[in-house]
Parts: sequence; structure tokens; C-alpha cells
Amino acid sequence: MSGWRRLAPRLPSAALMGLGLAALYKASSLPFGTVREPDSGFYPILICIALAGFAGISFASPEQPRASEGDSHPRGSLRVWGIVVAMVLYVWALGAVGFLLCTAALVLLLLRGIGALPWLHSVVAAVVAAAACYALFTRLGVPLPAGMLSF
Repeated sequence: MSGWRRLAPRLPSAALMGLGLAALYKASSLPFGTVREPDSGFYPILICIALAGFAGISFASPEQPRASEGDSHPRGSLRVWGIVVAMVLYVWALGAVGFLLCTAALVLLLLRGIGALPWLHSVVAAVVAAAACYALFTRLGVPLPAGMLSF
């Protein structure tokens, strides 16, 4: 098997690890705070560390043997790349669009596009999840970008 074919299944893990490290670099400029009094960088830094760590574990894990060469899962790879693109767009749009809208859109994409849940369930869950996250983090004192919903 050529080097490219051995590396190709690990590319999504490498991309997620790169995304996590790049986001960690950007988030490291935010004040971290403490566990009792988290600041604006607390959550992003922990998430970036987790993303890069889990992607590194996935990258280093041994490749699973396939039953046959024609047994690939191109749709699975497309879903992973879709999530990577969605996360990049989320980070890019967060400041301008705002936490509530970006988070609701991301959760909706994951539930509807990846999880294939019905529209009504996906929309309700996305709105509830975004509102719950917003309420939790603002209660903890973490400032979140209001974006287009600034009052």
C-alpha cells in the first residue's frame, strides 16, 4: 500500500488536531481565570485542548483492518470533513453573528445533517441547547459575543 493510502484515513484526525491547536493559539490570548471564577478564555482553552488531544489519540490509533478494499466509507469521510468545515465557519462567524445564532446553527447542522433527526426535533433541540449554553456561561460570568442580536 502506498504512503498516501496509508495516510488518507488519518487526514481528518490531522485536520482536527491542527484546528484544535490553531484555535488554542488564538484562545491563549484570552484571560483564563480560575475554576471558581472562569474568565472568557476558560471554556475555549479547555475545548481546544480536548479537541487536539482526542484528535491526536485518533491519529495515533492503529488503523482498523477492512474486510475488503471496496469496503470504504466515503460518506463517513464526507461527514467528518463537513464537521471540520462547520467548526471553522462557527469560529469565523462567532464574533459577527453571535453566540446564540452560531451555536443554534451548528447544533442544527449536527443534528439534522449528521444525525438525520427530523426537522422539528432538530430545531427545538438546537434552540434549547444554544439558550441553555448561553444561560450557563453568562451565569458563570463568561462574556459571549452578542453579534447581530446585540441590544
